[in-house]
Amino acid sequence: MELPDSGYFYSLAALSMAFVGFTSIVVVLHQGTGKPLSPFHILITSLLVELGLMATSFAMLAPTLAICGVRGVLVWRVSSAIMLVVLVPWLLTYPKRRRAATPGEKTPARVYIMTILGTLAVIALSLNLAGLVINPGPGPLAFATVYVLSFASVAFVRTYSLFLRD
Repeated sequence: MELPDSGYFYSLAALSMAFVGFTSIVVVLHQGTGKPLSPFHILITSLLVELGLMATSFAMLAPTLAICGVRGVLVWRVSSAIMLVVLVPWLLTYPKRRRAATPGEKTPARVYIMTILGTLAVIALSLNLAGLVINPGPGPLAFATVYVLSFASVAFVRTYSLFLRD
């Protein structure tokens, strides 16, 4: 059974994969210069690949469940539950990983903003799972997937120059 919103999720998955491919090329080009990757470079590289692949997986989750015969509202609830199991631990561990890679450096405001937006995505997914305030549907999944891809995009744009410097 095909979901009515599958096209949107397939487009997000394709966009996410293109993002992962492009960022991987930038990292490989940097390494090709013989310059070593600093702990912060390694963190950002991991961040970009993790978030890009996470967004791809999130985008493909609901259509895959539907193809497997999971019905209607249950697709949105199960997808929300799976996304929460992946997203919450990532959001909780990223600040510690960043501090370890950049000791003594002040955390940029954008990290706090993206964490707040991540919290909103978690709340939306939780409400979708519970079916309390909102009827379970594709909106929270789309919001969370776009959030993950946006976090990766912001990180890439803000750190791209690090991979180009001597």
